Amino acid sequence: MAGITGSITRWRDRLVALPVLEQDALLYLLATIFALGTVALAGSDDYRQWAEMALGPYLIAAVVSWWVSRRRRRAGTQAARTGLLLRRYLVLGLLVTVVLVPLGVEVVLRAQSKPGAHVQNEVTVIEACADRVAHHKNCYLSNPKTIGTSKTSQSQDSFFPYLPGMIPFGLVSATSGPSELKDARIPLTGFSLLVIAGALLVADTSSRRRWRIFQVAVILPSGALPMVTGGDDLPVLALMLLGLALATRRRPIWSGLAIGLAGTLKFTAWPLLILLALGEWDRRGRRAIWRYSIAAAIVVVPVLGVGVGLAPHAFILNAIRFPLGLTKVKSPAASPLPGQELVTLFPAAKPELITILALVGLGLVGYGLLKWMPKSPQSAAAFCGGAMLLATLLAPATRFGYLIYPLDLLTWAVLLSPVAHQHAGDPAVLEESQEPPSGTSNSRSLRPMTAEVCPSPASVGEMEGLTVVTSTPTSHS
Repeated sequence: MAGITGSITRWRDRLVALPVLEQDALLYLLATIFALGTVALAGSDDYRQWAEMALGPYLIAAVVSWWVSRRRRRAGTQAARTGLLLRRYLVLGLLVTVVLVPLGVEVVLRAQSKPGAHVQNEVTVIEACADRVAHHKNCYLSNPKTIGTSKTSQSQDSFFPYLPGMIPFGLVSATSGPSELKDARIPLTGFSLLVIAGALLVADTSSRRRWRIFQVAVILPSGALPMVTGGDDLPVLALMLLGLALATRRRPIWSGLAIGLAGTLKFTAWPLLILLALGEWDRRGRRAIWRYSIAAAIVVVPVLGVGVGLAPHAFILNAIRFPLGLTKVKSPAASPLPGQELVTLFPAAKPELITILALVGLGLVGYGLLKWMPKSPQSAAAFCGGAMLLATLLAPATRFGYLIYPLDLLTWAVLLSPVAHQHAGDPAVLEESQEPPSGTSNSRSLRPMTAEVCPSPASVGEMEGLTVVTSTPTSHS
């Protein structure tokens, strides 16, 4: 065991020591491999079409990043600055080629009713629900019969496993206008990109880390694929990122409002909504649990109250029982993960297995809270990422796509941490200190950079809470 741990540590140190462009090249190479595997193995037409369009751009970005990084090692400061500009151009180029263009193609193909699947179920479900609301009906049906696989009259009988805040994204389908502009993915993507951009502007971290967060959330397959084919998780994640960024800025009320809004979209935002209360501080170094909680409740309670109040039984059936697989119509969410496999192997004992899995999960999370109680926004994100990874593995109805939640949360936990507390070999620290802005001398010490990037001084309790996060064996810049 010690040998395995030592090997992992050595590989971690090697990755941390890589220049930022070489890290980019490695990520784009992995994205290329993922796209190639999707082309070969995907059972859904929209997944395969996205992969065919994204394969070339990822490969080109990987090659260019590696080649420019090797040149930078033999060049001076001007070449280093040029390399960083190129990195940003590559990210923006990939935004167009692996997100916006594939999304436009899929939307047009769907509007023209071309053969094949050009959208995931969640989009048609949101649109069908919004159509019912537009016609003054309740979104949550008391006797739903389908999972909403097409935008036909049959979709009007579909389950709606989301919270009421998701409904506005589908209202575009009930408007008049070209069919291409009535796809719910358009407002889902536009809203997500705007909120992520706002969160990154607010985030108290270095420029290089902001670009890395954007890569993981939008550019890499972890963000690009779901954004193009479905997109319902992206607004949730975007608002979670905004709330976390505001929390690191010591803005508990604004943080609560942002996370509260995320909590009106899907229950997947609730773990962070609850845990972040433990890591909220104000600018005077005081705990801000109540201010944060009240702000979140101001948003969540009225929206949720409308959904529950109109038809409590229908809400529970759609938003709770159906996602848990406790209805006759089965959720399309399915992946060969432990919880799903157990329920499949022993269908007669499904209620008992769900209860056992829930107790195991709650027990492990409870033990974790006793041992590693979050005391900062970053440690709350790290703990929430671990808890959601456990939940995804144990859930009786789950899919691989849900892994984007722990992936993003663990990424934010590291990249939103104060730079001064990161690993000494982190290129975000080294390159920030080596590459001065235009008009300054060629030497910029680490000390002034750290004072500029780090948040305002925290209390002793918060710094102790960052210990778990800052020792995370993950390399980002």
